[in-house]
Amino acid sequence: MSRGPWMWVVAAGAALGFAYTLSPLTILAALAIVPLWGWASAGLTSQERRWMLTLFGVAVALRAISIGGLFLTADPAIPYANFFGDEEFFKRKTTWLRNVSMGVPISKADFIYAFDRTGDSSYLDVLSYLQALVGLAPYGIHVLNAAAYLAAVLILFKTARPAFGSMAALIGSTLLLFIPSLFIWSVSALKEPLYFLLAAIVVASAMAITRAPGGGRRLAAVVGVVAGGAALQGLREGGLALTVMGVAGGYTLWFLLKRPRLLLAACVVVPLLVPVALSRPAVQERAWAAVHQAALKHWGYINTPGQTYRLMEPQFYFDRREIQAMTPQQVGQYGVRAAWSYLTVPLPWEIESRSALAFLPEQMVWYVLLLLLPFGVIAGLRRDALLTCVLLAHGTASALMVAASGGNVGTLVRHRGLALPYLVWLSGLGAVQVALYLLSRAPSRRVVALDSIPEPDGGLTCP
Repeated sequence: MSRGPWMWVVAAGAALGFAYTLSPLTILAALAIVPLWGWASAGLTSQERRWMLTLFGVAVALRAISIGGLFLTADPAIPYANFFGDEEFFKRKTTWLRNVSMGVPISKADFIYAFDRTGDSSYLDVLSYLQALVGLAPYGIHVLNAAAYLAAVLILFKTARPAFGSMAALIGSTLLLFIPSLFIWSVSALKEPLYFLLAAIVVASAMAITRAPGGGRRLAAVVGVVAGGAALQGLREGGLALTVMGVAGGYTLWFLLKRPRLLLAACVVVPLLVPVALSRPAVQERAWAAVHQAALKHWGYINTPGQTYRLMEPQFYFDRREIQAMTPQQVGQYGVRAAWSYLTVPLPWEIESRSALAFLPEQMVWYVLLLLLPFGVIAGLRRDALLTCVLLAHGTASALMVAASGGNVGTLVRHRGLALPYLVWLSGLGAVQVALYLLSRAPSRRVVALDSIPEPDGGLTCP
C-alpha cells in the first residue's frame, strides 16, 4: 500500500481517538449506527434498498448536523447547550448522581437535589451508570438517543413491511424519521427515544409470540413483552398499562374479529356489563379516582406557560376542589371534549403566536394521517389482522393516556407523538390504498404503469 492511503488511515485513527477522548459515549453511540445501516438494507430488493438507505442516510446526516450545531453554537459561559429546558434536569441530576457514586465532591445543595424524588425515572439510572462508565457526556447523550430512535424505527419497519408491503412501510419510516416533533425528540436528551425503542421491542415481541419458529423463541418473545412493559413503566408512569392494553387488547380484538358471532355478542354484552360494574362501590370508587386524577392533571396544565385549552366547565377552574363533585354527565362531557381536543388541537384559526405557527405544517400532516387511518385499518385487517389490532390497540391506549389529562398545546403536540409510532404504518397503508383506488379510475396506461412495479417482496407497491 502506498503512503497516501496509510496517511489517511492514520489521520482517521488519530481523529477518532481524539474524539473518543473528548466524548467516549458519542463515538460508541455513533459506532452503534453502523450495524443499523447494514440491517436497514438487509432482505430488501435493490430498488427498496436504494430508497431505504437514502432515507436512513439523510436521517443520520440531519441528526449529526443538529447535534453538532448544538455543540458548536453553545454559549461558552454555560457548561453545555440544550434543545429543551427539561434536558437541563436530566443532565444535571445524572451528573450529580454519577459524581456521588464515584466519590467526586459536590455541594450540599446539589446532593439534596440529586436524591430528590421529583422527576425520578429509570432513565436517570441509565444515564448515571453510562456516564460512570465512560465519563460525562452532555452531548453524547444526544447521539445515544439518536441511535436508539433509529433502531426503533428499523424494528417497526421490519415488523410492518412483510404485513403491509414495502411502500406503506417506507411511508411510515419517512414520517417517523422526519416529522419535526419526532425529529427533535430523536436528537434530544429526553427519555422519549429510549421509550420509543422499548415500545418497538414490545410490538415486535408481541407479534413473535404466535409467529416465531420454535417454542424457545416464543418464550423469549413473552419475556420481551413482560420485560419491555416493566421497563416502560420505569421510564414513564402508565408504561405497563400501555403494554397490557396494547398487547392484551390487540390480541383480544384479533380473537373476536376472527369470530364474528362472538364479536357481536361482545358488542351487546359489554355495554350492559359496564353500568353493572360501575354500580359496585369498589369499582365506582376506583373509576372516579382515575377520572379525578386525570382532571386534576388537566387543571395543572391550565396554569402552565404557553397556549392552553379547557375541557371542563368554568366553575372547576376557579376551585379545583370542585372537581371531586363532578357529575356523571360532566364526566361524559369531559371525556368527549378530551377526545376531540386530542384529535384537533391546535386548530389553525386558534393559533395565538407566530412561534406557534411552526406547528401548523405538522398539524396538517396530523389531520391527513387521521383521514387516512380508517382506510389503512380496513386494508390492514385484510392483510394482517393481528398486527393491525396490536398497533391500533397501542395507539389508542397512548392516545387515551394523553387525551384524558392534557391541557397545554405544546405538551399535547409533544405527547401526541407517543401514538404516532403505532399509527403511521396504518396511515401509510391507507395512503397506498387511496392511491391505488385513484389510479384504478385513471386512464389504463397509468394503471399499467403502476402494475409494472413489482409486488411488496420485489418492489415498492402494496397490493
